[in-house]
Amino acid sequence: MKHQWRSLLAFMLLLFGLNAHAANEANDWLVEHPEIRVGVPEDLKPLISFDQDKAVGFDVDMLTAITQGVPLDFVWVPCGSWSDCLSALQQRQIDVLPSMSFSTDRAAYTSFTQRYWTMPWAVLSIHEVGEQGPRELKAEQLRGQRIGVTQGYSVIPMLQHIQQTEVVEFKTLPRGIDALARDAIDVYIDSLPILVDELQQRPVANADLSVLTGAPGEDLFFGVRSDYQPLVVIFNQGIEKLTELERQRIRRKWYGYELQRGWSDQELLSLGLKVGSVVILLVAGVAYWNSRLRREVKLRKSAERRIRYVATHDELTGLPNRNLLSDRLEQAILQHQRGNKAFSMMFLDLDGFKAINDDFGHEYGDEILIHAAQRLTGLLRKSDTVCRYGGDEFVVLLPSTNNTNAALAVARKLVVHLARPYKIKGESLDVSVSIGVAMFPQHGTDEQTLLRSADKAMYAAKAAGKNDVRLAG
Repeated sequence: MKHQWRSLLAFMLLLFGLNAHAANEANDWLVEHPEIRVGVPEDLKPLISFDQDKAVGFDVDMLTAITQGVPLDFVWVPCGSWSDCLSALQQRQIDVLPSMSFSTDRAAYTSFTQRYWTMPWAVLSIHEVGEQGPRELKAEQLRGQRIGVTQGYSVIPMLQHIQQTEVVEFKTLPRGIDALARDAIDVYIDSLPILVDELQQRPVANADLSVLTGAPGEDLFFGVRSDYQPLVVIFNQGIEKLTELERQRIRRKWYGYELQRGWSDQELLSLGLKVGSVVILLVAGVAYWNSRLRREVKLRKSAERRIRYVATHDELTGLPNRNLLSDRLEQAILQHQRGNKAFSMMFLDLDGFKAINDDFGHEYGDEILIHAAQRLTGLLRKSDTVCRYGGDEFVVLLPSTNNTNAALAVARKLVVHLARPYKIKGESLDVSVSIGVAMFPQHGTDEQTLLRSADKAMYAAKAAGKNDVRLAG
């Protein structure tokens, strides 16, 4: 009987399009792994959730469809928030996590199936009565906003690179929407169907949805623990054989609206109604006055945030300016004095920058500064501070780099990367950088002494031939 069952299993896998060798491997693997633990995150309806202890949703139906005829038993495991579920997959407490988007960090512990669906990101905001946001938003249109997003989402790195934005991560979607309602953030970003379902269940007054275009992570995959490669093969065979009719049947069951862009006005109207926003408010003098008052407060807060930003950041590069550097350097000195610990800072000056300004014009020079600033922030840690000190001078504060060798290693890395050619308007331009490094408290115990020490070391690097690093004496 057991032999007959194994033969039948091998035959069914062959029908899935596997060759004989792969079929035998998958057959043996399935016998050893009859149960597959699938993570069920919180706040992921209608993709996947529990209803009276039963797993339901788009992903559940999709998994069932692509493994039809394969002897697999799925065990649905609640894994908490999205970031908790990613950790559970990494620690192999679950075997499969649906609705994953690809990232290089996740690829270290995850094998991804083929794409099985595409889900656009959406931007949730709150507008005043009578106002309406755009149907689609580009990422750069979020500049200057406080953006809420769920922890662990693959879209976070892209959002963090938008200038003048503050990205606030929330453990759960309801917490994020609550922060939006309290005006603690300006917008909240999540997958379109998830936001629609949440607002259907818990309407928010004057809520408005826009599709975020050009953001990474719209393609969805099943994430499988990296040592379960035969399961990826089985899933991929099922995904390939799934017909468009079956895909649309599952979509219509769980989504009452179209996910494709280019909606008609009627479809957009339908979507707006399904969002569950409170469109009709009491038309009364008190409500109207409260609306105007709230708008004035919001505008004033926005203006105050803009004033604070301009006072502490360089307008061209978006980097912290001298004022913000002084504040962070003072904090670093106080913290490290208490613990009697060292930290490092650098003074950087671009070599050959004046020649580019003279030969090509200040517009090219400005682009060089912007590109150099982006390289610096991309090479350093979030805890580090990169400041445009003035002209083509930058200062870098490294509060966690507490020894000379580590500081010099970071400086040499910056020398190498900042010297790579800059592609500006079809021109390939070359600049290098001279860097002076100072250590606290070895080269100074106050802001001015440390800056002078690093500045003097930077000029020593220039005198030695430029494109080099020197440690303060």
